[in-house]
Amino acid sequence: MKKLKYIVSSLVLFAILTNFSFAQIDRSVRPTAGSAPEIKIGESQTFTLDNGLKVIVVENHKVPVVSFQLSITVDPIMQNDAVGYVGMAGDMLRTGTKNRSKQQIDEEVDFIGATLNTYENGIYASSLKKHSDKLLTIMSDVLLNPTFPDDEIEKAKKQTISGLTANETDPNSIASRAAQKLIYGNHPYAEIITKETVSNITRDKCVSYFNTYYKPNVTYLVIVGDINLKESKELAKKYFGSWTKGIVPKHEYQFPDKNIGTRIALIDKDDAVQSVIKVTYPLDLKPGTPDAIPANIANEILGGGIFSGRLMLNLRENKGYTYGARSSLSTDRLIGSFEAGAEVRTSVTDSAITQFVYEMNRIRTEPVNAEDLQLTKNVATGSFARSLERPQTVANFALNTARYNIAKDYYATYLEKLNAVTIEEVQKMSEKYITPDNAYIIVVGDKDKLIETLKPLSAKGIVELYDVNGNPVEVEAKQFVKITAEQIIAQYVDSIGGKDSLEKVVSIIQKAKTSMNGMTINLITQKKAPNKFAMEMLMNGNLLTKQTFDGEKGKMKGFQGEKELTGKELDEMKTEAIFNQELKYNELGITLNFDGVEKIDNEDAFKIEVIKPNGEKTIDFYSMSTGLKVLSRQTIVAPQGEFVQSQKYSDYREINGVKYPFLITISGVQNMELIIESIEVNTEIKDEVFQ
Repeated sequence: MKKLKYIVSSLVLFAILTNFSFAQIDRSVRPTAGSAPEIKIGESQTFTLDNGLKVIVVENHKVPVVSFQLSITVDPIMQNDAVGYVGMAGDMLRTGTKNRSKQQIDEEVDFIGATLNTYENGIYASSLKKHSDKLLTIMSDVLLNPTFPDDEIEKAKKQTISGLTANETDPNSIASRAAQKLIYGNHPYAEIITKETVSNITRDKCVSYFNTYYKPNVTYLVIVGDINLKESKELAKKYFGSWTKGIVPKHEYQFPDKNIGTRIALIDKDDAVQSVIKVTYPLDLKPGTPDAIPANIANEILGGGIFSGRLMLNLRENKGYTYGARSSLSTDRLIGSFEAGAEVRTSVTDSAITQFVYEMNRIRTEPVNAEDLQLTKNVATGSFARSLERPQTVANFALNTARYNIAKDYYATYLEKLNAVTIEEVQKMSEKYITPDNAYIIVVGDKDKLIETLKPLSAKGIVELYDVNGNPVEVEAKQFVKITAEQIIAQYVDSIGGKDSLEKVVSIIQKAKTSMNGMTINLITQKKAPNKFAMEMLMNGNLLTKQTFDGEKGKMKGFQGEKELTGKELDEMKTEAIFNQELKYNELGITLNFDGVEKIDNEDAFKIEVIKPNGEKTIDFYSMSTGLKVLSRQTIVAPQGEFVQSQKYSDYREINGVKYPFLITISGVQNMELIIESIEVNTEIKDEVFQ
């Protein structure tokens, strides 16, 4: 098992080095403020079909292109134990109809050079005007006659689960999931997609949602481009007039509690060298309201992404805690949100949080200066102007105006309202919407190093612990678990076949594959007792790198030629070449520490620290029910810095009386799946292989 860690580390470092690049930016130069451009937004015209479909037309005759955007405007629903089926129902629309297979849809869309995308509660299509009839024939077929093929749903479920697996150890994804669950309370927005909920998605659920909510009387069709009102009416009636209207359920939910005080939510990530910080809370701020523009300006000054943002200047330029600290303020018709965050060194996590709170309070109490306000206005003006280059932006403006009941001239006069924002308004909006005293401060990092330092930052002096999906966890007191690290290792040895079976293995040939940047990488690993090792990494049959150890000397071959290993590299290979390391921890001078019980994929697992004589540490987790190793974590040193890398072991299979994992899911700085294709035990391997 230990050799897998070496293979994974080599694979990850190869991926890092082949993708590593630097970008040099002169951050001492403040962006030059530009003049506000004159903005002209096409006026919209509207009509409604007999079935209730509301159509918005925005003429733009600059290029012969027309886009069609269908938006189902319904209340969100609670998806309970099958979270994700609403989005999947939208995604599946394009995977087959009563008249066309997915392949036929793809081919017909590609043939006319068009775009056709389906997604949660919507469809977007665009093509040259001359192909509008052909495009709408396909689009209407997708909308009115979807079949939701079982095989496509299962394929989508597997892809989704694979993506979720990769995100399980990504600290930013963990923080986002926790924020979603914590700030939205008992609301559909709080539901998060997990592997378990995706597994519960069925075709029946997708079909039921489609049949219930996809109705023309709750839908907008926005047409933008080289088309007039008369042509739009003809096309809308021809392709969507037969769509049958119906009664659509409405749902109401309670707004989450905003008076929560300052709460610290900590998600443990063993031995993390950095902490992810996210300060967040819900907002009652709807699109198009008078507060929306000045509140956004206040956030931009605080940390909305521009280099002069106060969070960036403080935490990066002044304190050197992070490469970037930013904030965002989002409007929504039901529940908006505020979020500020950064990745910082573990040792400065509490100090960084203190500075976040300081800057959030400062913008509430101190007026901003005129120069910062004007710079922010200029940046926002340029961003708004550039967004108009996309026809879909204009379509969204028209759609938002209709469904949010926004003033018809809201976007046409947007820059006028933007440039009218005053220093006094910025402070007023800050007092109203930037509230660090009622916020969740979510931290993903090393619990053991952080928990005591974070307690003083909580209003109640406590740190609340959560798992990677935002569920509360209870601290397992290791003193109540009557077992030692050595006993756990002994159980593991028994679970994979026992000491006698392991000692009968004198050689192993393992063939594996993985995917990296869309390319298939093959790995061939060979080991021979007592301490010979060879690993080849190939792509399309071509050797990328080869590492060998003959019991005394180690070599590495690759793009830059061949070199003999010395020092630390040779010592590491000597250790990794040893057979059955778990049987020889004492002999190797490796120290074991039992560190309690944790949940791994909702299963209790023993946690053990494995410390080498040089101080390098790996955290291993062993299932309490099966005894098998389920997870390992260690720190990878790369050119960009130190990263925590995890290997999840699964699909154990027995070969000659010994169980081996046939799937290793790697996540952290590089996410991939290592699929073991074959393992040969006690096959003769000539010593020349290790030269």
